Amino acid sequence: MSRRKSLKNLGDWIGAGGHSFEGSLLENGGDSVAEIHILDIDQLAAGRYQPRQWIDENYLAELEQSIRQFGVIEPLVVRPLADGRYEILAGHMRWRAAQQAGLSQAPVVVRDVDDRTAAVIALVENLLRRDLNPIEEGRALRRLREEFALTQEQLAELLGVSQTAISRTLGLLHLDPTVQAHIEEGRLQAGHGKTLLGLTPESQIRLAEQAVAQDWSVRELEQRRAALADKSLPPMPSPRDSNLVRLEERLQEWLAAPVRLRYDAHRGRGRIEIGFDSLDECDGILERLGMREVGNPP
Repeated sequence: MSRRKSLKNLGDWIGAGGHSFEGSLLENGGDSVAEIHILDIDQLAAGRYQPRQWIDENYLAELEQSIRQFGVIEPLVVRPLADGRYEILAGHMRWRAAQQAGLSQAPVVVRDVDDRTAAVIALVENLLRRDLNPIEEGRALRRLREEFALTQEQLAELLGVSQTAISRTLGLLHLDPTVQAHIEEGRLQAGHGKTLLGLTPESQIRLAEQAVAQDWSVRELEQRRAALADKSLPPMPSPRDSNLVRLEERLQEWLAAPVRLRYDAHRGRGRIEIGFDSLDECDGILERLGMREVGNPP
């Protein structure tokens, strides 16, 4: 597995996929004004790269009411499909709300783009609107990373965010699915999830459900975790050294992986445990550590 090149911007990356990129992702190339078309609602299809998986029904109802009153003010962005329909790249919620409002047509801007551009438009549009929950963001970032062989550094460069932000978001995907569901549906925040990283699945679920039932803040959950005696781990000094805890948290954010530091003060030695679910994730961790990837001999 070879080392991946550094790409400095979206244009370079999309261009590497064989598609010419100029100007805004949501406009027609370098033209200042995009041509708006009117298409039948049943000509539109959900986007292959749509990162949204959970629908806020209250928000959808509000959007439906707005569309009933004013129509679809902002055009959807679509690309043509081989079967004559059009795939939605941006505007999935407007499409859903228009369907519920009983509209038969909607305004669109047609873009004939490849998969790379389609994936970026779908993700960036949702990220800029703050429409995605943290788990959906993480899944979208992971799909970009895996499907297009990107590193975390490249993701950060492409999307204009810090590597720490990328690592934190991807790290939430290491949580137990039950905990992810609490975050995805708004019962817990990303900060709650970060606090639970590194615990066993059973401990994650137990604390998460208590946090939901008793409406704990992130700080309250941090205090509960600190007091947790996890039977699955070897005995450790209590309370844990604050420096070790901070270092463990920094490593988890940097590597986007569960990390556990074990230190025996009496013997003066310890070890670092890093978890991963696949060789691809292991490659990403090794890259972050400045080492060669799995299968890339010296």
